[in-house]
Amino acid sequence: MLGAAPKRLSTRCVSRLSRHSLDLALRPCQRHIQSAAVRPPTLPVPGPSAMGSHRPYETRSTVDLLNSLLVFQLCSMPTLVQASPMLIETAEKLKLSDPMYWVIKQTLFKHFCGGEDLKEVVPTMEAFKKNNIGSILDLALEADLDAASLSGVAAQIQTRKVADMFRESIDIASQTSGSFVAIKITALVPPAILQRWSNTILLLQKRFKELDADKDGKITLEEFKQLATTFPALTEKLAASLFDSADRNRNGKVDWIDLTDTFSLYNSNAALALIRPPVEPVTEDNQLLAKEDIDTIELLIPDIDSVAQHAQTKRVRVMVDAEQTYFQPAVDDIALNLLRKFNPPLHGANQTKRSGPVLYNTYQLYLRDAYDRMVMDIERAERGGYAFGVKIVRGAYMHAERERAKELGIPDPIQPSISATHEAYNKAITYLIQKISALQAPDSTTSSTGDIRPLSFVVASHNKESATYACQQMATHGVSPSEGSVAFAQLMGMQDGTTFSLAKDGYKVFKYIPYGPIGVTIPYLQRRALENADVLAGGGGIAEDRKNILQELRMRFTNQTGFAL
Repeated sequence: MLGAAPKRLSTRCVSRLSRHSLDLALRPCQRHIQSAAVRPPTLPVPGPSAMGSHRPYETRSTVDLLNSLLVFQLCSMPTLVQASPMLIETAEKLKLSDPMYWVIKQTLFKHFCGGEDLKEVVPTMEAFKKNNIGSILDLALEADLDAASLSGVAAQIQTRKVADMFRESIDIASQTSGSFVAIKITALVPPAILQRWSNTILLLQKRFKELDADKDGKITLEEFKQLATTFPALTEKLAASLFDSADRNRNGKVDWIDLTDTFSLYNSNAALALIRPPVEPVTEDNQLLAKEDIDTIELLIPDIDSVAQHAQTKRVRVMVDAEQTYFQPAVDDIALNLLRKFNPPLHGANQTKRSGPVLYNTYQLYLRDAYDRMVMDIERAERGGYAFGVKIVRGAYMHAERERAKELGIPDPIQPSISATHEAYNKAITYLIQKISALQAPDSTTSSTGDIRPLSFVVASHNKESATYACQQMATHGVSPSEGSVAFAQLMGMQDGTTFSLAKDGYKVFKYIPYGPIGVTIPYLQRRALENADVLAGGGGIAEDRKNILQELRMRFTNQTGFAL
C-alpha cells in the first residue's frame, strides 16, 4: 500500500453495513469459511453426528425451532438478502420502523442475538450455562474508513463513550462466571489513525528487511542507525538510545519483535521518531503517522486501558478481535500492549489472581502471514514473561480484502485457496496444542510461578472437522479437555450440534452472543444473513443445523421423545 501510486479505493471496498447512518455497527465474530476441501481424520467425540445421545435442540421449544427453520430459509434466499437494505430503508421512509423492528426481533434477532439489554442477555447466558456452555458477549462495535475522522478531544469523548459501553458489557459478563467479552480496537481508536500507523509499521518493516544484510532476521546498531534514511527524525543519538532499550539480551542485535516492542503507540517518544514526509504521490491509502495522531493516542490510551483493567478486576476475559489488513498492524500493536500489561506474569506477584490470560489476541488464518505472526507473538510473550491468549479463526473479510487488493494493485493477502486456509488453520491447532503440551512437561524450559498457564487458546470455528481435529490433537498430546488451556467457540445460532456435543463430552466451549438495541443490530443481522446464504449454498454448517432441527421436530411430532408440543 506504499510506494507507487495506487488507485483510489472505491466505496465498494468499505463496509456496506455502515453506509446508512451508523459510524459504528455491530459486527459478528469472524466469518468461518466452510468447506470439505481438507478433511482431517474424524473422531467420534465432537459434532452432532449422534443425535440420539446429543440433542442440541432438546431444551428449545417447538416454536423456537420453527422460527430457526424460517430464519435459515430466509438467509438462503439471495434476492431477499440483497434487497434487505432497500426494504429496511423503504420501511423507515414509510414510518413503518416499529412493525419492521418487531418482525426482525421475533425472527433473525431472536435466533442470532442474546437480547437488547442486561435484562434479556443474562437469561440467555444462564440458559447456556445450564448446558455447560460459556458465553462470549459481543457488543462488537467497530468502524471502517468511512467513519467520521476524529482527533484530539473529540476522539477522546468518543473513545470514552465506547469504553463505557465495553465496561458495561464486562459488568454483564461478570454475572456469569467464566465469561468472555469481545472488543474491537476500531471502536476505540479512529480508523484513519489505525491505518496511518499500520502504513508506518509496514514501511518500517520493509526498511528493516532491506537492512538485514545476512537475512538472519536481525540488525546491528550500525544497521539500526540506517533506518534514518527512511525516517529522518531518528537522529544518531536517539537511534543509539532506542537500540539500547530494544537490545534486551545485550547481544548487539535486535529482531522484529524487539523493534515492534520499541516502536509502539504505547511509546510515544519512539513513535515520534517515525514521523516523516508523506510517500508521494499521497493518496487516501498510503498516508503515514502524524504528530497529531500521537497526541490523540496519548489521550485515548487511559480509556483503552481502563477496559482491560475493568475486565481484570471483574474476572472477565477479553478477546480482541482481528480486523481488516489495513488496520491489523496497528490493532496488534495495541492488543499486544494490553496483553503485556494485564495478563498474569509467569513469575512474581500475580495481580490478576488468574491462572490463565485475561486478554486474547485473534489471528485470521485465511491471511498468508497469520501463522507466522501468531508464532512470533507467542515468542514475544515468552520473552516478556507473561501469559498469552490466542483465538484462531479462519477470517471475516475475504471478499472485501481481495477486491481492495485488486483495486490498489497490491498483493492479495488471502491464502491462495480454501485448502490452503484449512491447512493453515490445522497447522495452527497442531502448533498450539503441541506447545501447550510441551509447556506442561516437567522438563519445559518455560517455567512459571504457581499454577499460571503460559499459553491458552480458543478454536473459534463453525467447521466441525476443525473441532474434531483439535480434539484428536489434544488426545494425542495429553492435553485434558477440562484442563482449561484449550477451548472452542461458535456463534449463537450456528453449529449448535458441535457446541452441545463438545460440552457434553467435557470440553470447554462457548457461544458468541451478539447483543444490543434492535435498531443498532440491523446492520449486523444483514451481514449475518449474507454469510448464512453463502454457507447454505455450500452445504456447510448451517445446512447441518437445519438437518438437526428437522430431525428433532420429526422426533417430537412422531412422539419419540415424550416432549410436550
